[in-house]
Amino acid sequence: AAHIGLFLKTFVEGERPWLDEQRFMELMSLGQAMPGPTSTQMATAMGITRAGALGGLVSFWLFDWVGFAVQLSTGAAVYYLDLGALDTYKMVVLGAGPAAISLVFLAARMLGNKACGDDPLRISLALFTCFVALLLPREHMRWAAFAFPGLILFGGLVTALDARRPSRRAAYEKALSPPTGKGLLKQIGIPRPAGLLLAMVAVGLFPFAWVARDLACGGFGGAGSRQLAVFSSLYWMGFSIYGGGQVVLPMLESEFTRGRCEPGETGSFPPLDAETFGFGLALAQSLPGPLFNLSAFLGAAVAGVGGGIVGFLGLFGPGILLIYALMPFWESLRRHEWVRCALVGMNASAVGLVFQACVTLWAKYCTNGAEAAVCILAMAMHKRFAPGDTKPLALRRAWPALVIFSCATLCLVLFFLDLNGAYGDWCHVAKYGDFATQPNRTEACPSAS
Repeated sequence: AAHIGLFLKTFVEGERPWLDEQRFMELMSLGQAMPGPTSTQMATAMGITRAGALGGLVSFWLFDWVGFAVQLSTGAAVYYLDLGALDTYKMVVLGAGPAAISLVFLAARMLGNKACGDDPLRISLALFTCFVALLLPREHMRWAAFAFPGLILFGGLVTALDARRPSRRAAYEKALSPPTGKGLLKQIGIPRPAGLLLAMVAVGLFPFAWVARDLACGGFGGAGSRQLAVFSSLYWMGFSIYGGGQVVLPMLESEFTRGRCEPGETGSFPPLDAETFGFGLALAQSLPGPLFNLSAFLGAAVAGVGGGIVGFLGLFGPGILLIYALMPFWESLRRHEWVRCALVGMNASAVGLVFQACVTLWAKYCTNGAEAAVCILAMAMHKRFAPGDTKPLALRRAWPALVIFSCATLCLVLFFLDLNGAYGDWCHVAKYGDFATQPNRTEACPSAS
C-alpha cells in the first residue's frame, strides 16, 4: 500500500507524470485481480507503458534488487553459518515478528479504505471473503489455489451485476466513466501472440509445480531436489495468491515452518523454526521493495544460494508473466464497462484476504500480552509518530526499520523480565542456544527442558 501511494504521488501527480489517474487505478485493479505482488506488477506495468517490454524488466529489477540482495545474502548466512551464532541473534530479535506484522494491519486499513470506502456491498464482500478464508482448514491450504481465486471472481461477478441496477450506478461513477488515453498500450511492443504464449507458459507451469512439490518428498534427494521443492512450492503459491504479500504470509509460514514431508522422507527442504521465519519477515518489512522478497530469504535459508534464486523466481514468476501476457489485450478489454465494474468487487474481495492474513498472523505472533503490546505500540509509532514531509528524507526512509527493531528490543527486555501476559506465558518461544534466560522455564514449560 505504501508503494502504491508513492507511485501515485510520483508517476501521476508528479512534475513529469507517466500516466493519468484513471489508467493508474486500472493497473492497480489488475494487480489486485491477478496473482502476485501488486506493487511489483504495477512497477512493471508502468515501465512497460513508458518504455515497452525492456522498460518493464528494468522497472521490475530496480524496484526489487535491494531487498532481493539483502534477503538472499542473509538467508544464505542462515544456511551456511554456525547455527549457534544464529540462535543468539534470533534471541536479540525475539520481538521482530510481533513488531513486523503491525505494518500488515496498517496496510489492511489503508487498502480497505481505498477499495471499500463506506459502500455496504463492498464491505460485505470483504467480510464474506475474510470469513470464508478463515474457515478454510490449514491442513488443506493447497485448496486455496481454487478457493481464493473463486472468492475474488465471485466479488467481481457481484459488482458487475450490481452496477447494472439504475439505483446503484452512482456507486460506480469512476468505473463507468469512459477511459482516456486511447492507444497508449498499443505501443508497448508486445504482440498479442507473444502475450498468449506467456499466458500459456504461466498457466502450464502451475500443474507442474503442483505435482513436483509432492514428488520432491522422497523422490529425488540431494541439493537439487531441495531447490526443485522450493521452486515448485513458491510457484504454486505465486499462482494461487490474490491480494499481495500480506495474503501469502500465512501460506509461507505454513509451508516453511511445518514441513510437508512425512518423517523419514528426504528430498524436500527441512522446516524452519518460527523465530527464523519471523526474523526474515521483520527484515523484509524493514527493507525497500515488496514483501515477496521474503522468498529469497526462505529459499536460501533451506536450500542455499540456489534455493534463494529459484525461490525468488518462483514466487514472482506467475505475476510478472501474467502482467506481460495481459498488457497487449488490456487496451480493448478496458473499453467494456462490465470489466471495469468487475474489478471493483475483485478489489473488495482481495481486501478480505488481507484482513484474513491479519487474524492469522496475530494468532501466530501475539500469543501473550507483552507481544500484543509490542505489536500495538509498533502500529502507533508507524501511524501517529512517523516523521512528516518536513523531516529529513533519510529519517523518513529509515523509520520503519527503526520502529521494528526498537520494538523488538522492548520485547526482548520483557522476555528477560519473564513478564507473563494476559494471554499466556512464553512457552511458545523455543529455547535459544545455551542461554538460561528464564530460571523457571523448565518447570513451566516441560518441552523446553
